Amino acid sequence: MPTKEKKRDPVQSAGRLVAAAVEVFSAHGPDAATVDEICAKAGLNKRMAYHYFGSKAGLYKEAILYVYDQFLSLEVELAAMLLSPEQLLETLVGKYYDFLRDHPAFVRLLCYENLNEGRVVRKLNLRSKKAPIISALRLALEKGQTEKKFRRDIDVNDLLVSIFALCFFYFSNRYTMRQILDEAVMADSHIEVRKKHVVDLVLKGLVTERELA
Repeated sequence: MPTKEKKRDPVQSAGRLVAAAVEVFSAHGPDAATVDEICAKAGLNKRMAYHYFGSKAGLYKEAILYVYDQFLSLEVELAAMLLSPEQLLETLVGKYYDFLRDHPAFVRLLCYENLNEGRVVRKLNLRSKKAPIISALRLALEKGQTEKKFRRDIDVNDLLVSIFALCFFYFSNRYTMRQILDEAVMADSHIEVRKKHVVDLVLKGLVTERELA
């Protein structure tokens, strides 16, 4: 007698498809990636992909949401929130750097999204979601300003853009930068030096003249 096919877990199957989509879309981009390749990597048939997500565009949207959820779930320990503003800032920059290092798909998918003017991200209503690391960075600035260590004229949004730019650029452009800079500067072993450099730059732009003296 033929054996019965094992009943699939729909949640597990959908999760496998999303994980495969993240890998394939980040490797090839939303246009070149195919549902066939995603399903082959997930070990599932195309019928299931279309059943769960409707289309390749639906799969891509879920892949983008998945990597953003990873960023939004980046936790900040309560103990870190009690640090001095300078130490908290250093801790958060390090945490974001480590996240980018450990999640290359996040970096690549965000690059593709920006090339396409954020056509999917703008549909996800990300402003309604809490990002602990962003809240903690805001707190670090507020604490520093309250303690008169940081300048009052620093806008928190400008600070966030500057910090994310200084961190993200290293990972989004590391392969081209290796062609024009010393290889050692872009090596993985140099990341700790980069973290300190970014923190030093940011702090020197934040501290009051009294603190600089």
